[in-house]
Amino acid sequence: MVAPREVVAVLRSRRARRGLVAAVVVLLLALAYGLGSRQFAATTEQYRAQQAELAAAREEMARLRQELVNREVADRVDAASLEEMRQQLVGLQAALSRQEGELDLYRNLLDDQEDTTGLQVDGLTLRRAPGLDSFQYRIVVRRRANHSESVDVSVSLSIDGQRGGEPASIPFNEADLSMPGDALSIRFKYFKVLRGTFVLPADFVPTKVVLSALEKGNPSSLRIVEFPWQVTDS
Repeated sequence: MVAPREVVAVLRSRRARRGLVAAVVVLLLALAYGLGSRQFAATTEQYRAQQAELAAAREEMARLRQELVNREVADRVDAASLEEMRQQLVGLQAALSRQEGELDLYRNLLDDQEDTTGLQVDGLTLRRAPGLDSFQYRIVVRRRANHSESVDVSVSLSIDGQRGGEPASIPFNEADLSMPGDALSIRFKYFKVLRGTFVLPADFVPTKVVLSALEKGNPSSLRIVEFPWQVTDS
């Protein structure tokens, strides 16, 4: 039979062991919590840092994309501006060439010292015009006389060539639709410059232009001149 004192000692020893175990468990839990808290804090901080880096990377990507778009737009604008300037320069050069030609024409007309009198057809100039089979023309008619009275002159022409493999001729009023008739009546004192546009059939191949000029009331003034069909692009 166990004595009461031994029973009490055994119970106290068990309680002590239980208390120690409980203390150890509490300590382990506290340690795990502390470690877990630190790990969670570190993980949270890393997550926030990664989020910040991702946001910064997205902003940089957006900036680079916008810069790329700006450069592409600038390149297109520069290319368009350059082409526009080139076209303007070509147009100015063509206009300058035409003006120089006009200046030479009037200078020659004013400075001509030929002794030939009467009606003269001085020249025909053809330039390609906008539109299919369209050509701008310039005809110069002048008159030398001992007096400076104005005269009335009738100018007519025909364009000779081939159509469908056969010889063909197109009169003035069919080539220039602004003409009211088959001849153009003009009045001038020294010279006259006629301008207009020929529009030819697509299947017509011109070879020459036959021009005639007649002073009103003076049959002997009739002048008939042939010009080869020569077109300049400017």
